[in-house]
Amino acid sequence: MKQVFILRGLPGCGKSYYAQNLADELVAGDQSQYLICSTDDYFYNERGEYQFDKFKQSQFHNLNLARFINALAQSIPLVIVDNTNIKKWEFIAYNQAAIALGYQVKEVIVGEVKDKSLQHLYAKRNGHNVPLKMISKMAYMFEW
Repeated sequence: MKQVFILRGLPGCGKSYYAQNLADELVAGDQSQYLICSTDDYFYNERGEYQFDKFKQSQFHNLNLARFINALAQSIPLVIVDNTNIKKWEFIAYNQAAIALGYQVKEVIVGEVKDKSLQHLYAKRNGHNVPLKMISKMAYMFEW
């Protein structure tokens, strides 16, 4: 069975950790059997340092979607979208492409979106220095 998991959640909630554990559980970590598609991957420079650039965000989201569709076209059994996906429009193209190519799709909300104390934790532990103010704004904008 071909599966797509679309992860949703605030920065620092554990999406990337969840994605890797899911791959380890479902395909025993066999890298030929899964792909994790994260737009964050495109923000790393050649030295492995994360450098967010809001002017490249749209371009990088498009590159991530193209990588995702390519993985589906190659019939990779497990494909995971590891983005915040705060608004539903942000992942509709992933969902539609997966359905069109015969994948079972599951949307997974990782962490608690509305819990203020957890938002503080997420701000402390997210790897990209997203401040609490932005995390709280994203929580407010989250579409169910």
